[in-house]
This record gives sequence, C-alpha cells and structure tokens, in this order.
Amino acid sequence: MKYIFLLLLLIIFAFCPSCEEEKDYTVDFPGFWAQEAILEDDNPIQMSDCELSTRLLIERNGIYRLYSSCDTMERSGTWIITSGDMLDLSIDRWNGSNKYEPYPIRFTILSLTDSDMEIRIKTFIGDRKRIIMFTPLPQDDLTGLSAEEVFELDRYNKELRTYIYKFKKVD
Repeated sequence: MKYIFLLLLLIIFAFCPSCEEEKDYTVDFPGFWAQEAILEDDNPIQMSDCELSTRLLIERNGIYRLYSSCDTMERSGTWIITSGDMLDLSIDRWNGSNKYEPYPIRFTILSLTDSDMEIRIKTFIGDRKRIIMFTPLPQDDLTGLSAEEVFELDRYNKELRTYIYKFKKVD
C-alpha cells in the first residue's frame, strides 16, 4: 500500500505542470505611458524632442494610441501579449511611396510594473528608420550621393542592433 501511494505521488508530480505562475502583464500594461529612454546596444541614445514627447495610451480593449508633438498624424494600432513576455504591436511602416501601412512588430517585455516598462527589439538600422517605433525617423535622402555612398549607407542600414525602449506611466 505504501508503495502504491508513493507511485501515485510520483505520477502526480511527473505529469502536473509547475506551480510557478507566469506574470500576467495585461494587468499592468493598460494606461498612459511616457517614453523616457532609448538604448541602442545598451548605450543611451540622445533623444530628440519628438522622442521625449512620445506618449502611448494603452487601452484594455487591445488598442493603443500614439501621441508625439512632432507627428501630425494620429497613430493607433493593436496590441496583444503572447507567450507570456512577448508584446505584439501593429506599427506603421513606410512603404516607400509616400504612404504608411500597418506592420506587425514583436517586442520582448524585459520588465513591466504598474509604473515602469522596458521592452526590447533586435532589428536592422534601416528597418528602424522605416518602421515608426514610437516616433518617426527621417527617411534616407539619396539625392546627390555617389554609388559608393549609397552602397555604404545600404551596408550601414543592414547592421543588426538591439533597441530597448523605456517608458514611465503617467497619471
């Protein structure tokens, strides 16, 4: 009888999931967030006035709204937290013909509390210029550049970087 009880306990522990619960980020995520820092490969980026004025209004219904003093367009998109710590946002992407279109981007949530948020993405420099990751960046102007300069700029844009965006919740 004692061995049957031990065998049952062993089976229960072997087939039951871990008691450790995943953090439910959807509780702390909705609210009004102010961008306070951007890091590129762990080095702080000197933020422009546009980046300093960036605000995100995250709604509980899966919609977010993006505000910046330097952007005349009202930007909004959808959000969902998947796989425990992955934040999927639909963000505008420059399609090359004077038009923006929605584009899905996946960030890793590094930390999220009721007052602070850090998210990370690894992407190419050129993609960061084309995709509005919270503030629009100027598009490359190839006017007057030699073929060698265009090649050099293209090579630079294909460098892979890690970006961390830090936000603070605003009341």
